[in-house]
Amino acid sequence: MTRVLTIEPAGNLWGSERALLDAIDGMDTTEVAVCCPPGRPIIAELDRRFIRVLPFFVYALHEKGRWARLWAAIGVIRACLEFRPDVIHLNQTGCYRVVLLAAVLFNVPIVAHVRIFEDAYYLAAVRPSPRRLRSVIAISAAIAEELRTYPQLSEIEIRLLYDAYIGRTTSERVHEGQRMSKRIGCIGRIVPAKGQDLLIAALHRLWQNGFTGIECLIVGAGSAEYVQELKDMAGEGPAAGGIQWLGNRSDVVPLLRTCAAMACPSRREPLGRVIFEAWDAGAIPVACAKSAGAAEIIVAAKAGVLYDDETPQSLARGLQRALRLSQKESAVLIRNGREWMSKNCDAKRYGDAFAAVLAQSHRAS
Repeated sequence: MTRVLTIEPAGNLWGSERALLDAIDGMDTTEVAVCCPPGRPIIAELDRRFIRVLPFFVYALHEKGRWARLWAAIGVIRACLEFRPDVIHLNQTGCYRVVLLAAVLFNVPIVAHVRIFEDAYYLAAVRPSPRRLRSVIAISAAIAEELRTYPQLSEIEIRLLYDAYIGRTTSERVHEGQRMSKRIGCIGRIVPAKGQDLLIAALHRLWQNGFTGIECLIVGAGSAEYVQELKDMAGEGPAAGGIQWLGNRSDVVPLLRTCAAMACPSRREPLGRVIFEAWDAGAIPVACAKSAGAAEIIVAAKAGVLYDDETPQSLARGLQRALRLSQKESAVLIRNGREWMSKNCDAKRYGDAFAAVLAQSHRAS
């Protein structure tokens, strides 16, 4: 059995951490311990799964100086001393430099998940040795293509593994009565790249054009200044009364069960776990055709609505198309999405494939 030390540098319960938990649930041939910052939300979930936690990392390391990075590196060394891993797995690649010292000291190979486009550039900049970084797991074909644009990474094995996802829906029919025909959900961090500004402008445009009565649930958090900027924007148009700001929520799938559509207005999305959650809940995902990973999986599954351009007008047309789908049309799209997930995101199949990558990296060391 391969012993794997996963470095989870944030320890939140956002998309990458939830993907890690679903992956762990599907792995039965690997012994996993997780090194993360102390006091983080993921620890309770790991404890529930009887996964060993080594709380020696430093939270928000990217905002701190060299002494914090040194302390985090010492924390990884301590975790290696206590757990003695065969492989170090980075759930987020941005901690590669901090982990490298421990990997060299203990002669342990590294396997890294690349979950955002910026980390492809980061990896290329650090020029990792293929003897040390044995494999990179891309969470979408869009991420894999980005990695392959860098000659500095040409000797690193790149594996495409869509994130594992364990569905939460027990009976779609039980919840159909809760669904509101003009309610839209939008789930994600509130930052410019996620496109909530485009969504608000699109909602105002729909109301101005007579498509009224729309509700929108915006779930997520961001800087106080940017959230207030968006709230001011929302309050200055006809859709103001229908936009609700719910903050961070753990009950994403139950919320989406009340929605007819789920807007993913990201300008560039590496994958879009929220699309999995939309299919799970029975809401139609709506994303831009130029959004990379989000468009990739909607096209592959034939299970959603794509709009053409990153403009409020184009997004408004996409939302209108989704909300006007018949019950039969919606059911076909949701079924397609769930079938695609069962083939590509099944936790057991994912766990076996992930475990094989880890074991291969260990054997090659």
